[in-house]
Amino acid sequence: MFKIVFILLAVSSSSYAMDLQTYLKNVESNHRTIKSLDLSKEAADDRYTAGDIDLVPVMSAGWSYINDKNPLSQFALLGVPVSKQTSYNLGFGKKFSSGTNVTVWGQTTEFDNPGILDPAFASFSKFGYGQLGVTLDQSLWKDFFGAATRLRWERQDAATAAEKGGYDLQIRGVLVQAEIAFWEYLYAVDNLKTAQGTLERAKRIESWTRRRVNDGISDRADLLQGQALVAGRQLILITAEDDLESSKQAIRDFLELKPTDPIPDLQGDLGAARPINSLVTGGKGRVVQVEAYLKSLEAKARAVVAEEVEEAYKPDLVLSGAYTTNNLSKDMAEATQNLTDTAKPTAKVAINFRYMFDTSVKSAAKDAARKEALASRLQAERQLLDSDSSWSELKRRYEEMSKRVQSAEQVYKLQTDRARATTDLFNKGRTITMNVVDSENDAATAELNLSRLKTEQRKMEAQGRLYMTVEE
Repeated sequence: MFKIVFILLAVSSSSYAMDLQTYLKNVESNHRTIKSLDLSKEAADDRYTAGDIDLVPVMSAGWSYINDKNPLSQFALLGVPVSKQTSYNLGFGKKFSSGTNVTVWGQTTEFDNPGILDPAFASFSKFGYGQLGVTLDQSLWKDFFGAATRLRWERQDAATAAEKGGYDLQIRGVLVQAEIAFWEYLYAVDNLKTAQGTLERAKRIESWTRRRVNDGISDRADLLQGQALVAGRQLILITAEDDLESSKQAIRDFLELKPTDPIPDLQGDLGAARPINSLVTGGKGRVVQVEAYLKSLEAKARAVVAEEVEEAYKPDLVLSGAYTTNNLSKDMAEATQNLTDTAKPTAKVAINFRYMFDTSVKSAAKDAARKEALASRLQAERQLLDSDSSWSELKRRYEEMSKRVQSAEQVYKLQTDRARATTDLFNKGRTITMNVVDSENDAATAELNLSRLKTEQRKMEAQGRLYMTVEE
């Protein structure tokens, strides 16, 4: 019973029908290049998030122990041979997007100073000292209330979009090639069927001519023509079989199938035309190449880089403030408990200014950033012009291809009718073998040409995946 079920499953899987959309979904899920590009896009998102690493809160903690026998230390002057200090500290720091740096910290220290003989300083034999402080820094010129952070965000938005778009463009390229392989496979299947059909017709002509030669109605030259037709059709069949095997291998490569895995039953209509813009992503707007759009994002990022350079070389004016509590107790435990006692605080306010002189070096750094931004913008504008030209040319070629397909359909119909009529005349003995051979050759050529043109039209439609629409 289990064997029967297994066999049925194997048969059903090997004959699984797969249209274009299903095929491309399988390529997306199986192709290692696409998997790697998806991971690269995720990594780009992670790098974007990691850009705010400077805004992450930071904790610091420490412990220290000092054994001080320095004869010139402050406690040695009181007769202390060895001064021992044990200290603990804990702090939290945070930079905000406004450019504000805030630090909150606390520290407690216990002093052990045996040997003080003077009663006036006996309280310093063992005591605890604690501090709780808050410091704040705010830039008032360079990085004015987070200007540098906002510029970095703007640059990262454009740069990350360009980076992810580049990976997406590579994925689109793989899908375009996969779709081309899909249509080439269907063409190879049709080509093989056509080659088999023309070979069968050639064999019938050769057989009919052989009987006429045996009956003395036709010459041996007619038989040789029929045999040459069969030989030529056999050669075409061998070529078609080889082309089909190559197409199968391309399908295996895109689906990443093992050599022993069967090729799925790919189904599609080579004659089903699609609008040339059917695969263009986006809504209404200007149709541009994805590559050109990415170039514009890179130009935007370069422009922001120039602004960041300008911001980085501005004078630095920083307002700083600090507030610290001070507590002197008999031991560390009491000092820790009284950290928030504001009876004897220390307050500090300061303004610091830093200016880099306008030398040629500083000017060169700014000019280089501006020129790179301008060069990138000009390249992006040129890429958009080329994109417009490319899209217009693609549409023009598609319209011309549609006309060629229509003409090829008429030629195929006429050549097929001519071949049938010539064969009918031949059967009635009213025409020569050469005319039959010529009409068969012309009909086969017309059929292959029509199939090839339809395939090229489907491949041309696939190029639409490399375009997108943007708002004007």
